[in-house]
Amino acid sequence: MKTIQYLVAGAMMLSISAPSMAQDVKSQVTAITKVVVDAKGDVNATKAQVKDFMKANKKNAEALAGLGRAFLTAKNYEQAKVYADMAMKFGKNDAAGYILRGDIASAEDNGGEAASYYEMATQQAPQEPSAYVKYARVYQKVDPQGAVAMLEKLRSVKPDYPVDAAAGYMYSSNNQLKSAMNYYNKVQDPSTLEDYILFDYASTAYVLDEFEKAQNLADAGIHKYPQYSSFNRIGLFAADKQKKYAEAVTYGKNLFAATDTIKYTAADYSYYADALINTGDTQAAVDAYKKISEVDPENKEVNKLIAMAYSKGKQFNEAVAAYNKYLEVMGDEITYKDYDSFADIYLEQAEAATTDADKDAAYKNAADMYGKIAEKFDYAAIYAVNKQATVYHLINPDVKAGIALPYYKKLVELVEAKADKTDSDVNKLATAYTYLAVHYIQNDKKTEAKHWAAKLLEIRPDDPNATQIMNIK
Repeated sequence: MKTIQYLVAGAMMLSISAPSMAQDVKSQVTAITKVVVDAKGDVNATKAQVKDFMKANKKNAEALAGLGRAFLTAKNYEQAKVYADMAMKFGKNDAAGYILRGDIASAEDNGGEAASYYEMATQQAPQEPSAYVKYARVYQKVDPQGAVAMLEKLRSVKPDYPVDAAAGYMYSSNNQLKSAMNYYNKVQDPSTLEDYILFDYASTAYVLDEFEKAQNLADAGIHKYPQYSSFNRIGLFAADKQKKYAEAVTYGKNLFAATDTIKYTAADYSYYADALINTGDTQAAVDAYKKISEVDPENKEVNKLIAMAYSKGKQFNEAVAAYNKYLEVMGDEITYKDYDSFADIYLEQAEAATTDADKDAAYKNAADMYGKIAEKFDYAAIYAVNKQATVYHLINPDVKAGIALPYYKKLVELVEAKADKTDSDVNKLATAYTYLAVHYIQNDKKTEAKHWAAKLLEIRPDDPNATQIMNIK
């Protein structure tokens, strides 16, 4: 699913693995970052605030790098380089400026330059793990072994650093998910991981269809980082995939009760609605589906999803109304499968009907949908006419009455015209020939009955019905 790719790829922001800084400097950087980002990196608009910031931190490498990172966030790369260079000048044993310079090069899609700056950062400040990790992440695309070697170097410098987790994140960032999981699974205690790495671990497990593991990792994240609501997203998706619908509903409720800045997606509402449907809460599911339009206004599937929810909840009038809205929105984009799905709703309605009249009316509506398929989509006509014949036989299974007769004749006409018949085509012909032969013999029309029985014997030489009819004097 495209949404899940977003979950994995979107877990990291440039600032996440930046070197840590002193608390007083951090607060100043936070303040100036807001100013720069709000001004979209405009140098003139931020001139006064930047001047004050520089006055207080003109030789502080961490602060200068923080200011440069603010401009990087605002995508003013040239200004970001100015402060990165200043940070490198004043930070003789500080990695911040070099890492920032590498991040800028990475943002400009210059992997070679980025790797060069990250490597310099490891030399300037050997104890700063983010430099090793960033180098490996960039270099892994061209030299996986060299990237792993850099991480092993980090392990030798900082034995307590979670190198396996870093390697997992590196591979995940480059969309090599199986390799990522191989490293992630070496982590002894996932609850010790930083929030964004634990989230990526859970997301990777989900994408690789390891749903139980993904849910367990999500639970670990929810417990350790309750403010990080996206762990509930993984829990919701993974629980729903395992058909743990009640648990999925709980994750969904917590996800939508989040107070952080999470942006909801169509997939969030779809999974939540599916869980609600399967726990019997049709109206809540419909309400969830309606939310999709708020986050994805171009989504044309909403009314179809609502129709299916109502259908599963046995609210067929509402289902039909919603599906008609869906067809209106689709217009010329309607496919035969759209009519087929509409027919399914009517078939479910017939199955749930408590009176013969209601059952027959629902079957008739389903047959009409198949009729539209036959009329509009030549390539699906055999399928549709066969379904029509089957439905009319369900309305009245008395073969002598022959309510399905016109449809079986049409089916014969369509299939016999095919030059290359599949096994499925032959089976359909056999059913049609049988119906026609039995209908005519029950109505004492031996000539017509034997005509169809003979055709049946051509494709089913041992058919007992056809043999019996042919032996009638």
